[in-house]
Amino acid sequence: MTRRTRFQWAAGLSGMLSAILTVNAAADPSDPTIEVEALRQEILNLKHKVERLEKSRVPLNLQLEQAAEKESVGQTGETEAPKPEASWWNNFRLNGLAEVEASYADTPEGSESDLTVSTVELGLDAQVHPWVNAHILVLYEQDATDPPEIDEAIITIANGEQSPWSLALGRQYVSFGHYDSYMVSDPLTLEIGETRATAAQLGFMQGDFHALTFIYKGDTDDQVESVGINLGLIHETEASEEPGYTLELSWMNNLANSNSLRDFISHPGRLEKRTAGLGLAASASLGNWTLMGEYLGAISDFDSQDLAFDGRGARPQASNLEAAYHFHLFDKETFTALAWQHSREALALELPENRYLITLGMEIFTHTTLAVEYAHDVDYAQGDGGSGRSSDLFTLQLAASF
Repeated sequence: MTRRTRFQWAAGLSGMLSAILTVNAAADPSDPTIEVEALRQEILNLKHKVERLEKSRVPLNLQLEQAAEKESVGQTGETEAPKPEASWWNNFRLNGLAEVEASYADTPEGSESDLTVSTVELGLDAQVHPWVNAHILVLYEQDATDPPEIDEAIITIANGEQSPWSLALGRQYVSFGHYDSYMVSDPLTLEIGETRATAAQLGFMQGDFHALTFIYKGDTDDQVESVGINLGLIHETEASEEPGYTLELSWMNNLANSNSLRDFISHPGRLEKRTAGLGLAASASLGNWTLMGEYLGAISDFDSQDLAFDGRGARPQASNLEAAYHFHLFDKETFTALAWQHSREALALELPENRYLITLGMEIFTHTTLAVEYAHDVDYAQGDGGSGRSSDLFTLQLAASF
């Protein structure tokens, strides 16, 4: 996978990635391959999970200053005379995302339409020391987080120029699952696995390889005992004619602590059985094409008293396959994508058994994307406790980030 599709790593990797982002910032904007790259970056930046990565990294201006100073010393052999101290405001970085959606749904119960502010994010980063970044993200989602809440509060200790290691402490999304998607809606894999907690995440990045491990106390834990790992290989390329790819594996010892499952577990305070989760993700890009796939689910069955399916313990799983193509329409950067998502034994989580999607998006202005999505859901069969019926959802989204 190329730089044009940024991945949803934990904030612990953010400091080490800023050097890579510096290379992007210096690219020639007149190069047509960079236009495609910029579009793909913009698309995934507008997805709020990827936005967290952008907000959590060490500010770019600090990395530019460090690189310029290092180059000057290397050429002259002497350190430049001290410069006047920069304004304290240069150590702060403000980020935001706003998404407004209009939707129409045709379900077995009837049709309905809505207009919502689906997402508002406001993030602030403070580089308090070359090794220390403080990050706060406020989130508002209509009908979900009202009033707004502190979605993330992270202190990251990292310096990508001097060490491959990083440490992130605080309220954050742990590195379980990948969740990349071109769709307007979240993938079913995210509905099962996304986990926010007050955690400690230790990261390592060297070349194409990254590794993270995390620990936290979840809602179903008596103490700090939930742990996980994330291992991955990412090969990124600057030229569109060269292939890029990503491979990632993640594991967490207690899937019941995920954002969704903990709301459906019968008695979160006294879990009958701890069930681990496994995530696998892969993607590849070449030219204007991008392919991606992900699997995430429980490794074994839950106890039937915790989470049931068809009269026994459930083993919820989900997968997502997507193909995207980038092109120009009316001289605007445009993309279209197809997806098939599937779940198993996730009826209790109110997820469909199959979901088919198509989306079309256009960068109508800088940092502003208009996208339309059609989703067709098929419920579980009646023999599995579902209705066996289908529904359709049309969504129009306007998203802007800064």
